Order: sequence, then C-alpha cells, then structure tokens
Amino acid sequence: MKILSIAPLLFIAFCISAQSTKAVHLQAIARNENGIIIANKQIALRLSILSDTSDYTTEYQEIKSITTNALGLFFVNIGVDEVGKVITIGNFEKIKWQSTDYFLQVEIDPDNALSFTNAGIEKINYVPLALYASQAHMVDSIVPVELGGTGVNNYKDLGRLLNIDKLNNTPDSLKPISNATNLALNEKLKKVDTLNLSNRINLKLNSADTIKLSNRINAIPKFDSTSLSNRINSKISIGNITLNDITSGLGFTPVKNEYGSFYDTSKQTTTIATATAVKFYFQLLANKISVTNNSSGNPTRITVSDAGVYQVHYTVQSIKSDIGNDELSIWIRRNGSAYINTNLTSVVQGAGFKNIVTGTYTIELNSNDYIELYYSVKNATTNLVGTPATTTTPSRPATPSASIHMHAVN
Repeated sequence: MKILSIAPLLFIAFCISAQSTKAVHLQAIARNENGIIIANKQIALRLSILSDTSDYTTEYQEIKSITTNALGLFFVNIGVDEVGKVITIGNFEKIKWQSTDYFLQVEIDPDNALSFTNAGIEKINYVPLALYASQAHMVDSIVPVELGGTGVNNYKDLGRLLNIDKLNNTPDSLKPISNATNLALNEKLKKVDTLNLSNRINLKLNSADTIKLSNRINAIPKFDSTSLSNRINSKISIGNITLNDITSGLGFTPVKNEYGSFYDTSKQTTTIATATAVKFYFQLLANKISVTNNSSGNPTRITVSDAGVYQVHYTVQSIKSDIGNDELSIWIRRNGSAYINTNLTSVVQGAGFKNIVTGTYTIELNSNDYIELYYSVKNATTNLVGTPATTTTPSRPATPSASIHMHAVN
C-alpha cells in the first residue's frame, strides 16, 4: 500500500490490484487537515486515468459518491458501474494498458457539491494483470520478418512477397491435362464435323424461310412499337423524380437530423468584469454537432458540420455565496464575435440562493462555424454551480451548472 499525503483537506492510502471484474480497485482512508479520520460521511470523488503525456491526457474519468465507514475507510472499483456512480467519460475497456504509462488522479469533494480539489496524481507502476491479459492478443502494427512476422498486412502483398503467381503456384498455361481429355477435344474439332454442322445450318436458313420470317416482322404495326417505347420511358424517367414522388414512396417527408446536447457539472469561476467562456465537458446526445476546444484547450466551442439555421437553447445555474446581489450577463459569440442582440443581464440573489437563467435564439451558421456561451459578473463570489442528484423523497436528478442544446431548423 502506498501512502499519498494530501494537504490541507485529506490524505489517502491506496493500492491498485487486478479484479475479476476487470476494474482498478481503490482503497483509501479519509482524514482532515488535523489528521482526524472523517468517519461515516458522504463525499464525492472524481477519478481520472491519465496517459503519460506532458498535459496528462484524460483516457477515462468517472465521478462517484461514496460514504466512509466508522474508520474513515472506503472502497471503489474504477471502471465498473457501482451505486453512487454519477458520470463517465471515455471507455475503460478500450484503454491500451500495454502501450504507455498511466497515472491515477484523485480529486475530492468533501462537501459532496461537485466542487473538486486535486488530491494528487500517482503513477500506476504495475498494470493490473487481468486488464493487460485481456488485450495481450492485440497487435497494433505490422510485425517485421526478422521478428517472426510477414512484414505485410494483406494477401496480395503476401503473394508478391512469396513470389506466388496463382493459388497453387502454377500458372494456367503450365497446368497439364490428361490424355483422355486431350483426345476428346481433338475429336470434337474434326473438320468433317464442322462441314456437317455448316450444311445443316444452311438448310435451315434457306431463302424461303428467311422471306417468311421477314414478312412476319414487317406485319407488326408501327404504332405498337411507339406505344411500347412510350410506356418504357414513362417508367424510367428517373431524372424527373420530384419531392412529392420521394415523400409518397417513403411515406414521410425526409428532413435534416442534426442535433447536440452538452452540459457540465463542475463549479465554474471567473474574475470580476471578465468575459469568460462557459465550458461543456459532457455530451448527452449529438449528431453532426460537436464540442471542440478553444485556443486554450478548453471545450467551449459548439461546432456544426453543415450550413443551416439552428435553434440554440441554454441554461445556467449561479450561486452567490455571500449576502447582497450581483449582476450576471450572458451572451453568445459566433466564430469569436459577439452575436447581435443575444445579451441577457439578470440580478443574482446572494446568500447561497440558486439563480437560473435561460435563453433561446435562432442563429444562421455556415459549415464548420461554431458558437460559444460567454458570461461575466461584478462580484467574484458569484459562480456557476451544479446541484447533485437527491435520493430523498421525491428523488430528483442532478442540475448541471450549464447546459446547451442545438438542433437544425427544418
């Protein structure tokens, strides 16, 4: 077990081992800044598996709400569904444990309000055996000949490498035939047979038969051919298909199907009188609309694939921790410029009251255009904060700190 000292909130002792459920097991003891065990208390954890890069790219992340026991001890299994699991980013089963080093980042929310404090990052020195073994059969690249492979990744190149012309390595021109087959072919191609066949054909095609057939063809009225041609053309005039034809054939009118729903649960802060872009770390549903990073690497840009008119609806929840009121301004930027007439200014009531602001707009966008949601406050104690799910009666889902929804207008 490795002890990780964390100040001033907690310190954690944890170990990582392979489980039969293909998960990473985390065992920890929660203590306060005075070293006193935090017993029988509900806290929130944000657990992230990071790859070995300069900026610690997040390969997998999950948020869990757990309760310590009388000794301050708690256990979680990272990568599986457990009671208290709130949200997941990434696919745990697709982590390539054998490809690089990985780190475990533990973030703590002692008040269970989805406001996390970094408790430390620790290298996973030994990849869990069960996780590594499940991927041991995978080969991500071509194995060279000197290492026992073929050096190629398809049958065509393999045949060229081994100088194989045909499947059995014998060209068609060199394949032998039996004597019996050869004699049979020669008998079929005798000159006398050819002359006999020619005479029989000539007898069937004498002039009387030819004239009779010609007369029967000429007897077909011309208008029948014209009528048949018109009927055929009426059936294959594909170039003249209309929208009504398509709608009638499908049974419904086809429309554009582009949408995106994104949100964030974390606490978002800003400085006084500073335009700050709202971040959206989580995706609910999306098709041809996605969240991309801004120049600072934060997921703030809602980007569309196709040009069109889009309806935008957003909601933010703010809380001012001290007494008194504040002023919150929210507006939309398109491609980095403020979008006309989209600013909303509202009064934020203090003393911890929840304040919700919503807005709906219709915006015209070109292909690969993006929008961003910006906000500013006059008091640094005003922040965008989410509300966790409640289990008391009636049970209710969580309220995100910010959410945005877009769809193409048809």
